[in-house]
Amino acid sequence: MFDISKSSSTSSFKDALKRASSSLRPQPLNDKRAIESIQHYQDILSPILVDTHQTPKSKNNNKHVGGETRRKVTPIAIKHALDIPLESILNLYVRPGEPHFVMWFLISSYFPLTAACLGPLSNMISIIALIEHWRVDVKTGYYHPDPKKVVILNAMSLALGLIGNISLLMNFSRSVKYLITQCISIFSWFCACMLLVAGILITNYQALDDFSNIERSEGFYFACFTAAYYFICMMILLINFAGYRLNKYPPTFNLDQKQRTLMVYTIMFSAWSVAGAVALAHLIKEISYGSALYYCIVSILTIGLGDITPKTSGAKVVVLIFSLVGVLIMGLIVATLRSVILSSAAPAVFWNDTEIKRRKYIDKLMQMHKTITPEESFHKIRQIRNQVKTIRTNIGLLMTLLVFFGFWLIGGMIFHYIEGWTYFHSIYFCFLCLLTIGYGDYAPRTSLGRVFFISWAIGAVPLMTILVSNVGDELYDTSNQLSEWFSKWLFQPDNAYEEKKAIKREIKEERGDDVTVNSAILAEELRDDLDLTLHEYGADNASSWKVEEELEHEISELDGSSEQSNSGANRSVMSQETTQSIKLRKVQRKISNRARRHIEVLKYLEQLKPLISDCVTNPMKKYTLKQWHEFFEILELGDPPQDIAGEIQNDGFWLGEYSPLRLPLKEPNFMVLKVYNKIEETVAQLIDEEIDDLKMMNNQEGEEVKPPAASDRKVQFDDK
Repeated sequence: MFDISKSSSTSSFKDALKRASSSLRPQPLNDKRAIESIQHYQDILSPILVDTHQTPKSKNNNKHVGGETRRKVTPIAIKHALDIPLESILNLYVRPGEPHFVMWFLISSYFPLTAACLGPLSNMISIIALIEHWRVDVKTGYYHPDPKKVVILNAMSLALGLIGNISLLMNFSRSVKYLITQCISIFSWFCACMLLVAGILITNYQALDDFSNIERSEGFYFACFTAAYYFICMMILLINFAGYRLNKYPPTFNLDQKQRTLMVYTIMFSAWSVAGAVALAHLIKEISYGSALYYCIVSILTIGLGDITPKTSGAKVVVLIFSLVGVLIMGLIVATLRSVILSSAAPAVFWNDTEIKRRKYIDKLMQMHKTITPEESFHKIRQIRNQVKTIRTNIGLLMTLLVFFGFWLIGGMIFHYIEGWTYFHSIYFCFLCLLTIGYGDYAPRTSLGRVFFISWAIGAVPLMTILVSNVGDELYDTSNQLSEWFSKWLFQPDNAYEEKKAIKREIKEERGDDVTVNSAILAEELRDDLDLTLHEYGADNASSWKVEEELEHEISELDGSSEQSNSGANRSVMSQETTQSIKLRKVQRKISNRARRHIEVLKYLEQLKPLISDCVTNPMKKYTLKQWHEFFEILELGDPPQDIAGEIQNDGFWLGEYSPLRLPLKEPNFMVLKVYNKIEETVAQLIDEEIDDLKMMNNQEGEEVKPPAASDRKVQFDDK
């Protein structure tokens, strides 16, 4: 009896744990949620989701809504066709081109990342603030013990700070629901900040007045910086929570897996720095825990000021191991930050700015009641994209300079007042530290100077590494352009270059002054039109096109013979026509139709060859208007309309809603997706026809067989 009650209580306890776990865990991310997000973006993603300019003549597995041909495109296919962080965009209820899109995108993505970086760092310096006394005798160097109530407040603040950081980590790992972890983190960091501020005020206004020659130690200033960091983290998460309450995004951090790992690296860096500071504080004589942490940061960031050096062999061995691991962890953080900045913010902002400029230009056309040709609209959307790209590049360089000068000049001003250096020597010191040179002729000596240097260096040096890397990429591109320009003048131009000049001259003569197009866009189109790989592709595949022509000729002869037989039969007496001859003609027509479908599939497969090559070698390649028209013609999507009138909603118009170029496309991937859709559609039609024939044969034989329809088949190539 006792065993039965014990087992029942154990099972009920397990059931309670399962219910609690299910209530705490957020809903898992799955394809259903992704598809729902895509449906919310249907009108914006219509160039991918809709086959425009197509009027289906036979049944297929598409859904026709209002003359459109909509497909069930999987999220993974859309992701590879677009040059954007698709999950981050789809996770927002504010769409590109709408007011404040960039602001809410940054709040949903970068605010949590900022908290993920500041949270562990605040815990790191909070630990040093707890284990180091806040008061020091400037004459003797003796550290006076802190009042008991200050120690209690400091310990409670550290505990709450750790709770807030652990809750944020659970939010990042999606192990607990957003609402629960967000409230815990905000409340914990707010209370930790208030408790630490109370301890700081008690020490500042009571404990320091009890003794003479007493100064604030590094631990006191660490506590001040910790309170500020707790408050910043609390405000960041509060603003992020406000965005959710305003229904700008769902209750989750708008981060991918790579971005979520950044917090793990930051925690590793903080834990390793604290462990190194505690170890080196005991191995290097006459330095405090705060100075030991300062030395650890100087070593990890490869600055090496030389004001603190290990003397014993044991300390030197520990420094070697600590520095090696610390540099590796910092390298992971810098690499992750750079990839996050480049792969997330820039494409999303580019899409938003392009959409805004496109809509403004359309409104301008509507107000002027002006028509525009497809060629003009194509070059205009290219011009808009290039203008946005140039503006974003210039803004990025300007932000780079502002961040650099901000850390350099403002940091130098602060060191000027803290350390008492001249302003020139202060900016000299900051500049060398930003470049991680560190001659050692200047180094912070005061407690506040070293504490500020830790926070300044942790923020400045990694950011400078990222900024210098980005500027280096721009310099590399510029040097390639200069090299190409000099080669045109120093060396004899080749035949391809002369051919480009001749074509450009002809285009200018044909255009006259009616159409003004960006010269950079024309030059880019000329480069694409004269791409040698396209010529090679056409030569290599001449035989395949010859085979297709022969097949088409045979099919036309077959159709002609059937028509002749039809005319002969019509002239003869209808009563003499047998049922067998009628069936034979039906079979001939079906065979000819299927042969045409097979030729279409072969044509689509041949079209895939250069596109797949572009996807592998140059996924960001841009195609010319001629190439786009050829692509539409091959896929039977039709040409863009010749002009616009009224609402700009015509299918395929390059400035309209169905224009592929309104999206941040990877054009080769987009074309591969469209060709694959056509192959899938054609094969599905062939299968449906085979099934219809099979049904007809079964009906004639009196059997009732229900084979599966082709539309019921689900063919997916998604990564699981």
